[in-house]
Amino acid sequence: MDGLVDVEDHFAQQALQAPWGEVGRSATLGVVSLFSKLVLSVLNSFSVEGVDTFLQHTTAREEGRGLITVCNHTSTVDDPMVFCNLLPASFFFSEHRHSGNRWSLCAKELCYCNPLLGAFFQSGKTLPIERGGGPDQPIMRTVASEVARGRWVHIFPEGRVNHTGQMGPLRWGVGKLVCDARLRGKRDPVVLPFYHSGMGHVMPKHAVVPRPGHQVHVVVGEPMDLADLTCRCGQAGEDQRAVWRDITHRIGEQLRALEKRAPPNRDQIKGGAAQHEAERRRRSEGALPEGRPGEEDE
Repeated sequence: MDGLVDVEDHFAQQALQAPWGEVGRSATLGVVSLFSKLVLSVLNSFSVEGVDTFLQHTTAREEGRGLITVCNHTSTVDDPMVFCNLLPASFFFSEHRHSGNRWSLCAKELCYCNPLLGAFFQSGKTLPIERGGGPDQPIMRTVASEVARGRWVHIFPEGRVNHTGQMGPLRWGVGKLVCDARLRGKRDPVVLPFYHSGMGHVMPKHAVVPRPGHQVHVVVGEPMDLADLTCRCGQAGEDQRAVWRDITHRIGEQLRALEKRAPPNRDQIKGGAAQHEAERRRRSEGALPEGRPGEEDE
């Protein structure tokens, strides 16, 4: 067991290190933030409801309290562009002083397909995840440990870009992450949902460069109270997959409530809205339960 822990610790250290140094990490994050602000706030229009709540929990939360942010996923540049316009550029350029920026996940074959690109994404605090590797792969344990240490991690709980523009089924890997972080850190992390609209116009499906002249709007929710569910995490006699699914289901409810408050997202797939509505109807009838086993592997 000690050998396994040592291997995991070594893997975590390798994944979390800044390949160009801590100042290089700040420079990477800072330059990306400026470009993102140019795209969304200059070439497009950007507005947000609840920015004070977002800033409080990302930049001024209680010391040692982990944070998991969750949101919908409608374009390939939701992260980093939305975050870079919710936070001041100084927060990114000063990363080497506070280490407070989010950790995110990206498919290994996309973001780590060559050493230079991999170094860039690692410097930007984006970790490689294996598609089909499931929620127990080593990088997910690393992510849970970071949350337990008081760090911020962002998750797209749909697990993929949803080009219909509407919320799709959530993978229960996010529920497992909440439980794992609680068990490792002995306290619940903050789970903060938000919903954005308009990114499908800025970066449509198959687009190579962002498009100007559109409106992006973000609605930030309140931190979620999951204590009645997380108290079941790791408890003998509890079906842990059921606990993860219950947590995921509640997160989905909050995201869909925020979806109703935001302008509708663009449907980038012909017939996509109809397909999504059929899936939603099947879920409501119990034929397609949210967070069904195996979804996180797709």
